[in-house]
Amino acid sequence: MADRNVHVVIVFTDAGGGHRAVAEALAEILEGAGGYRVSLVNAYQEVLPHLDLFARFTPLSVEQVYNELIMRRGWTGLFCLGFYALAVMNVRLLAAAGRRAFAALWERRRPDLVISVLPLINPLMIDSLKSYRDGDVPFAVLMTDWAELTRSVWLPRRPDYHVICGTAPGYRQAVAKGHPPERLHRTAGLPVRPAFVDGGPGDIAAARRRLGLHPDRPVVCVLYGGQGSRRMLALAEALRGSDVQAIFLCGRDEALADALRAANLSYPAVIRGYTREVAAYFGVSDVFVGKPGPQSISEALAMGLPLLVDRSKVLPQERAVLRWLAESGAGQTFATPRQFRDALATCLAAGPRPRAGAPNPSPNATPSEIPSVVRAILARAGSAVPTG
Repeated sequence: MADRNVHVVIVFTDAGGGHRAVAEALAEILEGAGGYRVSLVNAYQEVLPHLDLFARFTPLSVEQVYNELIMRRGWTGLFCLGFYALAVMNVRLLAAAGRRAFAALWERRRPDLVISVLPLINPLMIDSLKSYRDGDVPFAVLMTDWAELTRSVWLPRRPDYHVICGTAPGYRQAVAKGHPPERLHRTAGLPVRPAFVDGGPGDIAAARRRLGLHPDRPVVCVLYGGQGSRRMLALAEALRGSDVQAIFLCGRDEALADALRAANLSYPAVIRGYTREVAAYFGVSDVFVGKPGPQSISEALAMGLPLLVDRSKVLPQERAVLRWLAESGAGQTFATPRQFRDALATCLAAGPRPRAGAPNPSPNATPSEIPSVVRAILARAGSAVPTG
């Protein structure tokens, strides 16, 4: 292995946007460090599509049910819990076939390290790796939720894998399970792409002008994850009559973007669909507004943006973020458009956020930490370790 790059396979899902965002951040960090080749694998599309009972008995795949009904339409509460129960049942019923499918994946992709950034199916991957390359390929789980929603949904109670924890609650859960300390790795936050910690544009006024925004009026960036949410329409209406400008990042919901463009908003607004340039839009903004998605929150914190977080129709696994916000005082929450408008006024009255060159109030050092963590995992497995 000394004469080639270490091949890291990162397994993710497109249910929501956070898993892919973390996978892409890890890939950018490792490839930028040198000595790594990274492959991204969507488990449900590339490995397990033939085992998806949702797709077999409904018009939608498991990812589509989550994205369309839960994320975009806001069918949270009991429907969401029922969905999770069915997803767990799906995994348990077809576990043997799932192990075989992953075993075939390892033979095709030939990884030197596997990192999972999704829940539920980690035992299948751990078991299937035992039959690949004499079982000497290490496996790591990087939890993209703030904490485990239920016991072992992310972290199986077994010692034969590594855990990478970016939040204090998640780390405490792993320690409480008795996970081996030498296989437990703490980072300063969830992985974010380096662009989120490199600072915003040097000339914010010029960057705003390029977007068609006034250089001196406050800018609110509204982002409800990679799938968007119709909730953004109500917030757009709530901003009418205020002295703000807005950036609406609608994710993959093009119908939402079209509806916002047709709304004839009374204030300057930038409306975009799915984009990989979130850091650039955060860099010209004064406030982050969105749902309590762990990845969006992490990215906004990394850039020092004040947080206004929507606590209505919260997903069960996102409640840990709300608890953290309440305990840390790192942001404000709202439940109605009127509360949103009032909270925004309070936030803007506190003055502009620190700009480039000022100390970041919530530093995220994961772009520099992740290569060291991965080297430690490889070294423990007796694998060749990149020196870059």
